[in-house]
Amino acid sequence: MPISLLTKKEKSVFYELVKNPDFNDNQISKEIGVKRSTVTAIRNRLKKDGFYSNIIIPNFPALGCRLLGISFGKYNPLTPQEERMKAASFGEGLKHPELVFARSTDTEFMKMYVAKHLVDIRVVQDRFFMDYESHDFIEDMHSTYYPFELCSITSLFNFVPLVGKLLGFEVAEKDYNNYHFTGKENADLTNVEKVVLDAIVGHPEANNVELSRITGKTRATVSKIKAELADRKLIQTFSLPVMEKLGCELMVFLHTKFNPKSSMEKRREDMRFIMRTASHVFKISGNIESAGVLFPRNYTEFTALYNSMISLYREKNYISENPYSLIFPIEKIKFKKLDFSALTHKMLFEKQ
Repeated sequence: MPISLLTKKEKSVFYELVKNPDFNDNQISKEIGVKRSTVTAIRNRLKKDGFYSNIIIPNFPALGCRLLGISFGKYNPLTPQEERMKAASFGEGLKHPELVFARSTDTEFMKMYVAKHLVDIRVVQDRFFMDYESHDFIEDMHSTYYPFELCSITSLFNFVPLVGKLLGFEVAEKDYNNYHFTGKENADLTNVEKVVLDAIVGHPEANNVELSRITGKTRATVSKIKAELADRKLIQTFSLPVMEKLGCELMVFLHTKFNPKSSMEKRREDMRFIMRTASHVFKISGNIESAGVLFPRNYTEFTALYNSMISLYREKNYISENPYSLIFPIEKIKFKKLDFSALTHKMLFEKQ
C-alpha cells in the first residue's frame, strides 16, 4: 500500500515516526493529538507493512574517525553485476568495515566510506579500481574526500523534508538539518559502555530486554547507558522509509565542484534554499565541492530540481561546470549496503 492510500491519522503518525524516531507512542500521541492506542495500532501496522526501518549511527568523529570518502562512477554496460560478482575485490569490498553505504545498478555505482585514516579507505578503493579496471568493468570512476574538521554535514539519512513534502506537511526549518554531532563530544567510554554501544548499533530495532540478553548486562544498565549515550550525542537514531512506499522512482547522486572564490560561508543562504527545494537525504559540503543524495518521484521532477539548482549556481557564479550526476532507478538497484556496525566494532575494540 503506497502512502497515498494512508488515512489522515496514519500519515500524521508516519511523519512523526520519521521526524522523531526515538519517541514512544505516548510522546507521539501528545505531539499530534491522537489517542495512544491508535498510535500504537498504526505504528504496528506501518511496521508490519514495511513502510520504514530504524538504524542507529554512532558519533564517528567522537570515536576517532576523521574523514568521509565517496567513490562514484559508471560501470561498463556490457558487464552486468552477475559478471562483476566473480571478481575477487567484490567480496572483499563487501566486508570492508569502512564501507558503510553503497548502491549500484548494472551501470552506476556510489560508495560511502567513513574512516580514521585515508589509507583505510584507499586500501580497498585502489584494490577495487585495479581489479575492475583489469577486467574492463569500469567506464568512469571518481573519488572525493571530506575531512570532518573542514566540511559541513547538513543531512544524514534525513527523510523528514521528503516525507513531509510528499504527505503535505509543513517542514520546520530545523528539520532540514538533522546532523546533531558537533565533533566536540567526548567518547571516553568504559568497557561496559562500549559493549552496549556496539550492541545498540548492531541491533537498532532491539528493545532493552533484547539488548540485555545480547550484552549480558541488566536491563536497567542497558537502559541507563543507552539514554546517556543519546544525551551525550554519541548515538543518533534515524528512520528510513521504503522508497517504493513513498512513490519515489529514482535515487540521484550529485557531486558539485565550486568556484574557489565561493566559500561555504558565502553559499550558506543559497544552500538553505537548495535544501528546501530538493529535500536532500544526504548532503556534505566543503569549500570547493559538495556531494548529495536525493530521491525525486520521477525524472520530470528531477529535471526541474536540477535546472533550478543550476540556474542559481550559474547566476551566483558558484560553478564553472555542471554537477556530475548519477541516476539510479530504484527498481534497477541490484546492490545495497547500509552497515555501521562493523566500523563501530572496529573503532571500539581494535587497537588503532
